[in-house]
Formats: sequence, C-alpha cells, structure tokens
Amino acid sequence: MDQLFKSLPDVIKAAAQSQLGILALLVVALSILAYLFFAKAKVNVRVGIFVLLFAGVIGFGVAMFRASDAKTTSASSDGITQPGLSKEARTLLAAVASDPGGTVLYEKFGAGVDLHANGVSLLTDKSDHRAVASWESALQELVDRGLLAARGDRGEVYEITRKGYEAAASQPRNGPSPS
Repeated sequence: MDQLFKSLPDVIKAAAQSQLGILALLVVALSILAYLFFAKAKVNVRVGIFVLLFAGVIGFGVAMFRASDAKTTSASSDGITQPGLSKEARTLLAAVASDPGGTVLYEKFGAGVDLHANGVSLLTDKSDHRAVASWESALQELVDRGLLAARGDRGEVYEITRKGYEAAASQPRNGPSPS
C-alpha cells in the first residue's frame, strides 16, 4: 500500500497526458470513493449509486470528447483548418502564405500599430483597440505554434515557417485571399 501512495503522483501525471487517461483515473477514483462510502449500504442503494456514478462518468466522457473535437476542428471560409486557431490567425496565415516574401510586418509607431501581410494592412480600423488586440493575439498564436518565426530583435518582422506553409496548404482556400 505504501508503494501505491509513493507512485500515485507518477500515475496521476501519466494519466493526465491523455483524455482517456483522465477518464480512467476518474473511474478508478469514483469507484474507490463509492466503495468506501457505500460498502455497508443496502443492495438497492449500492445499485442506484453505481448507476448514477456510471451515468456521470459516461456524461463526462462524452462532454470531454465533444469539447476536444470542437477545439481541434475549427475551420473557416478561408479554407485553412488549423486546430484551435482564431479566425484572425487563419486569415493572417493565409495572407502571409500567399506573400512572395513570406513576411508579416508589425509596425509600431507613436501610439499606433499596423499589421501588413502580402501588401495589405490587416488593421483596417486602427482606432478600434479591440481589433488591434485581436490581430496582436492572432500574430502571437501563429508564433506560439511555430507557424511564424520572429526575425530581428524588435518584434516587427516575422516570417512564415515550413510548418506554416504546410498548415496554410493543408486545404484549398475557398474564400478570397488577401492580395
């Protein structure tokens, strides 16, 4: 029993690596708790508790996999499917992939900013801070996923990576591409 408690953190860490592992850990934990709480209860009560716990685990598993599927299959009218990317990030990726130089310019001047890809300014309303924040977030998403790489030390020039080109080319674009 001591060995089980010593290895419990490793078991939890290994189970947390996948959704099925989390679900299995949940089933084991609920089984142990149900046994401890209801071992001396009447058979009808134990069967009822089992059915409720079983339904709860099934419901949790379905919800977990639905949430995972929704997160990994985000597609938009630009035709680029990249798991979990925002609409702005997909638009920026499509624009930079069609740019002959493969670059994104994020210019900071005074109190303003501008974001260019393929010769087009993506920040159409520079006074709308919400839009600016969305495009900055999109740029960071692409960098975090390795689809864009920062060039220079000022954070103003980015280049599309091979992974970025592959993600952009993974599906044909249905909508108009920025030009």
